[in-house]
Amino acid sequence: MSWRGLTSMAAIHDGKDDGEMHLLTTRVSDGGFSLYFKNKLLLDHRPREGAPCMMIGHGDGSINTRKKHAGFNKPKEKRLKLEVLEAFEIKESTSEHACILFEGKLEVDCKVIDGRLVMEMAVVAPGDYNRFEFHLPAARDEKIYGMGEQFNYLNMRGKRVPLLTSEPGFGRNLWSLVGFLAQVLRRACGKWYYNYFPCPSFVSTSNYFMHVDSYAYSIFDFRRDDKHVVHVWEVPERIIFDVQESAPGVIGSLSEYLGRQPELPEWAISGMWLGIGGGLGDEFHSVNRKLERALDAGVKVTGIWSQDWCGLYVPSKHETRVKWDWIWDEERYPALTDFIEDLRKRGIRFLGYNNSFLYDQGELYKEAKEHGYLIKNKDGQAYDMEVGGIAKFSVGYLDLTNPDCWTWTKKWIKENMIGIGLGGWMCDFGEYLPSDSVLHSGEDPNIVHNEYPVLWAKVNAEACREMGKLGKEAGDDAIVFFNRSGDIGTSKHAPLVWAGDQFCNFSKDQGLPTVIIGGLALGFCGIGHYHSDIGGLWAPPTITRTKEVWMRWTELACFTPVMRSHEGHEYEKGVGAPMQGKNWKFDSDEETLAHLSKFSKIHEHLVPYVLHALDEYQQHGLPLIRHPYIHYEQDPILHEERCRYQYLYGRDLLVSAVIE
Repeated sequence: MSWRGLTSMAAIHDGKDDGEMHLLTTRVSDGGFSLYFKNKLLLDHRPREGAPCMMIGHGDGSINTRKKHAGFNKPKEKRLKLEVLEAFEIKESTSEHACILFEGKLEVDCKVIDGRLVMEMAVVAPGDYNRFEFHLPAARDEKIYGMGEQFNYLNMRGKRVPLLTSEPGFGRNLWSLVGFLAQVLRRACGKWYYNYFPCPSFVSTSNYFMHVDSYAYSIFDFRRDDKHVVHVWEVPERIIFDVQESAPGVIGSLSEYLGRQPELPEWAISGMWLGIGGGLGDEFHSVNRKLERALDAGVKVTGIWSQDWCGLYVPSKHETRVKWDWIWDEERYPALTDFIEDLRKRGIRFLGYNNSFLYDQGELYKEAKEHGYLIKNKDGQAYDMEVGGIAKFSVGYLDLTNPDCWTWTKKWIKENMIGIGLGGWMCDFGEYLPSDSVLHSGEDPNIVHNEYPVLWAKVNAEACREMGKLGKEAGDDAIVFFNRSGDIGTSKHAPLVWAGDQFCNFSKDQGLPTVIIGGLALGFCGIGHYHSDIGGLWAPPTITRTKEVWMRWTELACFTPVMRSHEGHEYEKGVGAPMQGKNWKFDSDEETLAHLSKFSKIHEHLVPYVLHALDEYQQHGLPLIRHPYIHYEQDPILHEERCRYQYLYGRDLLVSAVIE
């Protein structure tokens, strides 16, 4: 084995630290080398000691969809062979550029771009290399935050974190009654790391970040004292680092790289969005009657969110579902456009719902299938998927790798949603791309799986932007759609993110407390606008949404950018999804209405403060929901587990919600 150094010795040092800040420094010693960026050790290659910094190899793995619940995906590695990269050649080394060739197989080109270190990876030898492992030097006492939307743990130190967009499961704790029953009946109890919005980025309290630019399934292992191990199911194109002097500097740099969310219009933050359905009419349960009850009680309402705007589908007498055919249901919502116009005059927007599925009895499904706009199975037919509760129904899945499907999707969003005056919508799902599907682009669905939520947000954003309805430029006409799923790049497209589907209780596995951790974690990954469903969504037989849960969640939601309620799956007269308990709602009694009125007005009074915090996010990348250590870095108590359910809302408000 030969150990080859650099012929030109620029920026190569002998291992002695002269105390000065060097942008990029390479040090060769004892058959290995070290690479520092801004005096932070990033590559520590010591093959003679059995400590290489990188490996590449080949794996034969699959991401198996659990048939009883299509939103769960279980990665499985059948065969794996990794090659330790020992021999190296430093082909170039300056203060802003270093190029290292490992074993004549992997070239790592390190460049300083916009003040960050970009490591570009290129396999330069024959071979089917589709696995990559990176060993990053670690400090024993550093804390690790980020990794996308994590619901149960905030500090990832000591954890092994797989990253794959997925439904989070029911219960997320096999030792709970709900989790046990979900696993026995449907194999649907998720694990703590199952989440909608993974992101291969983390921020260290040592004031650096690491980001892996890849949508492939990956595992970040933070269990060792001396190093972090990152394993990726492809050789990533690049890995990005930055080192700053402070936590705000690190978070701002990562946020700038990932992209910041389109600006929220003032109407979105000035009052609450009332989540109600039931159609238009004179019935007690109709949208217009519910709205009047809220307004009469003094609730400050700036939005109505009605997910049943496109009608309902009844697969069985025990179950009612939103009809996933994204066309206004004129029978359920007669004169909706007039209603929307009247609401607008009163300072209220009407928001709807869409997702990336198409109900197979709907008009859009028929058109999509005819033109080949749906993902396909191995036989070249539309890959229909069964979803739902007790009574399954069949849906197709948009193939967003097909340019014609992309254009067509924007068309129906513009005509069917923006065209009738919707002020926004829940932009749901995105986690379901099957590993055995065939895509128009020919890409590997195992790679596109994590990218699909980003594509889903992007196509919605493009439709809005092309209509002049997105971000600051749109002013008061800006549309706000909100996503639960995501990955790298979602922050560039989605104006708002919500926490997804929680239980209607105080469970630390999947109830109210989890949305606090989720918002804090995503705040480290470029997401500044985050909120949750007031009251939660799921109420299986062992759980009932109580008055206490509703009122405490209302208090928490007041101190998030958007304050929005959810009726659950009870679309009208208590009929909804199976296993849906009796939900306490905003108008269940006078005290609840008064409570909502009080906190909606507090939310309104906070507008000047929130506008300042929103501007701070756009300028500096600091999220509205912040870990307190960002501004109090010298206080070690803030990293303790007992403090993980409190946050700074902007710079000056400390929020410590009632979570039990």
